[in-house]
Amino acid sequence: CSAFESKPVVMPTEWQCTPEVPSYLLNPLPAPDRPVASNRDLLSLLADYESQRRRFNADRTATASILERLADGPDGAEQTTAE
Repeated sequence: CSAFESKPVVMPTEWQCTPEVPSYLLNPLPAPDRPVASNRDLLSLLADYESQRRRFNADRTATASILERLADGPDGAEQTTAE
């Protein structure tokens, strides 16, 4: 064992993967801006927040899907796009 010399192994570029996450998944969204003067306005603001929450969840699902495909390697990404 003492004669064994360990050297770092550099993987070929085609084996290395860098996640390509779309920018819309990384950029923050502003809070809904709606003046509230009545109960109807308050309900509309609540609907805006619910819409934004659903979008965030969809974005998280998309991000998880991208990272899952990258974890499967190049063959997994090709199979998903071919389906």
